[in-house]
Amino acid sequence: SGHASMPNIADNALVKAAPLIEKLGAHRAERRLIPEVQAVLRIVTGEEEATSADDALARARAISPVFGDLIEPLLAMTLTPTMATASQKRNVVPALCDVTVDSRLLPGHTPDEQQAIVREILGEGDYELEVLEAHGGTRSPFESPLWDAVEAFVAHVEPGARAVPMCVAGFTDSHWFREAFGTVAYGFFPARAMDVEVMARLVHSADERVAVDDLELGVDWLRFAAQHMLGG
Repeated sequence: SGHASMPNIADNALVKAAPLIEKLGAHRAERRLIPEVQAVLRIVTGEEEATSADDALARARAISPVFGDLIEPLLAMTLTPTMATASQKRNVVPALCDVTVDSRLLPGHTPDEQQAIVREILGEGDYELEVLEAHGGTRSPFESPLWDAVEAFVAHVEPGARAVPMCVAGFTDSHWFREAFGTVAYGFFPARAMDVEVMARLVHSADERVAVDDLELGVDWLRFAAQHMLGG
């Protein structure tokens, strides 16, 4: 580190980190089709399975831009730089720069595969990789008593509608239960009061919220699931 008034007397870690951040931000991982994407497209379109990940994305966007936005992150691992921390004072050239990258893995991908890809993207250089939290992508089977309950609830509250299997690009604690107990878990939260595009854009935004009617519908679902699963 050094004084910012004499920038050439020290390596500026923030400046050195910039091209690495740019590499990560520009990377587009190789796309691949997972069963969940194939299934949701087959059910929604009524057509044969997509021939490739690009074909799947094109079909999704043809249905709706929002649907395409939901499908796209399910076709490849994502790498998103989100935080950078360097000097604690304006007049100090930073000797270190910590860059945090959020990465989401598809079901079947492992953290070791992800780290190998990151090293390939960055190449050789003056940096260290530290894994803050690592979990592979997980999934639950399409067919289960809980899925039967989901389908029954959808038919009950919205006749003519159909539930479709889907992955989420987000992260939940369900992986702990899947790994420890083999638990079947679905991220099913019924909503009809708020538009799906609005809901998607509100996640982690300044005005993140849920409609009261949708919250009540979610409680109805939990009650219905318990009665359906327990034969009540």
